[in-house]
Amino acid sequence: MTKEMINFTKVIGEPTRLRIINHLKKDCCVGDLWEKLNLPQNLVSHHLRVLREAHLISAKKQGKRVVYKSNVEVIKRDLEKLTNYLI
Repeated sequence: MTKEMINFTKVIGEPTRLRIINHLKKDCCVGDLWEKLNLPQNLVSHHLRVLREAHLISAKKQGKRVVYKSNVEVIKRDLEKLTNYLI
């Protein structure tokens, strides 16, 4: 198992991060996310940073807001690598 796969499983192994990825099927800003998830903004921001560092989501500045979106290609690629490792 590569370091990349280990990092991927650590990142998606956190339930809040999976919930965030699920909400990021559509573009969303941190304010929308913390309201939907009923979590403090600083906690959501922390998880967004971890997801961004793992390249599972992307961030784009739009005016004063930062809009996040899941990076479907990277998620699919990493899931495929993990599946190939496990099966």
